Amino acid sequence: MSAYRSVLAGLIGGAVGTLAMGQYWTRVAPLVEGKDEEGGKKEPKTDEHSISVIGQQHQPGESSTAAIGRVAYEKTEGHAPGKQTRAALSEAVHWGMGIGSGALYGALAGRGNPVKGAAFGVGLWALVDEGLVPLLGLQDGPAGTPAKGHANRLGAHLTYGLALGVTALLIDALLPED
Repeated sequence: MSAYRSVLAGLIGGAVGTLAMGQYWTRVAPLVEGKDEEGGKKEPKTDEHSISVIGQQHQPGESSTAAIGRVAYEKTEGHAPGKQTRAALSEAVHWGMGIGSGALYGALAGRGNPVKGAAFGVGLWALVDEGLVPLLGLQDGPAGTPAKGHANRLGAHLTYGLALGVTALLIDALLPED
């Protein structure tokens, strides 16, 4: 199989995986996260457990994708984005990362495979979400997130990887032979 085919299947798989991850966050994550003892959500606070080498870049309660979009906007425009722009930037970063990671998966894994996809998703969670992102101050350090938060991020990345692997396998089967 050609590298072009694998990368194309990975790109499409990355888009489907990103869509599946979004559904995980909407439908499953709230069930895993639950509520605090008072029955409501906890108020976000400043990360007291930061492991960042450059300081906290995210704002309390802000996702890593929202932080990346906001910081990039502030660096280029010289001021903070509005609420709608902030949301659009977060989505753009999320989709860009998902599709780009899918292309990387295609280049590395060759033919799509659900098991390889799941392993890739877990690898992204471990290396990027639990490692690089906190080191860059784009989310709380590991001790600043409850176990349910880590479990949810793992579940989201596992969902992404499975959808990526299955979709890449199906796309490869549908593409004409080289």
